[in-house]
Amino acid sequence: MNIKDKKENLTKDELLVDYIKDKLEEKMQASSMDINVTCRDGVVHLSGFVDVLVEKEYAEQITYSIDGVKKVENNITIGVEGQITDKHIEKEVIDRLRNNNYSEKISGIGVKVKDGVVNLIGHVDTLKDSHIAMKIASEVRGVKDVVNNTQISTLGVIDDVTITNMIRDKLNRTDFSGEDIACTVTGGIASLSGYTQTKRDAEIAKELAMSVEGVRKVINKIRIREK
Repeated sequence: MNIKDKKENLTKDELLVDYIKDKLEEKMQASSMDINVTCRDGVVHLSGFVDVLVEKEYAEQITYSIDGVKKVENNITIGVEGQITDKHIEKEVIDRLRNNNYSEKISGIGVKVKDGVVNLIGHVDTLKDSHIAMKIASEVRGVKDVVNNTQISTLGVIDDVTITNMIRDKLNRTDFSGEDIACTVTGGIASLSGYTQTKRDAEIAKELAMSVEGVRKVINKIRIREK
């Protein structure tokens, strides 16, 4: 049986698994070698090992971006060689937060670590800033999870109408049609709805809303337009 015949005999879930594995290898290269993928009715299960938390999150992001994936259950384990102490993790996270292109924006963040779980405390100007800090922390070896307990200093300072207009302005300046996206803000919680052409465009819209001062949460209800 040649490869073409084999592909034709695979179920929809099996084809999806093959495609996910190919994408993980393409995007993550050697980091994807120990990741296992199974699928049932469009629900994808990820297991196996990666070196750092950011790779676990990236694998989930790649999988979720693929058409046909309804849900992702991420059971990938962070494999740590040797014993890395909480004190070592805390020092490494602080060093990385203080030495990067965003250090000025996240300078008000402090770090506490217990059993490999990083707790971010302090204050930031925007929700996006706190997520940047979370990503930086997740790149450190030994980190099992990152909990965001930072406070947004601009929360309550800017009214909802102004926040809505600021988000609207950012959406209208994108490469995709921001006019197809509706935005409402209540108590600093921004809700996005409407349509985009791709999942990536929907994620960009969410990131733009997160970058606006006064936003404490973004609910993304944007749907992908059927082709």
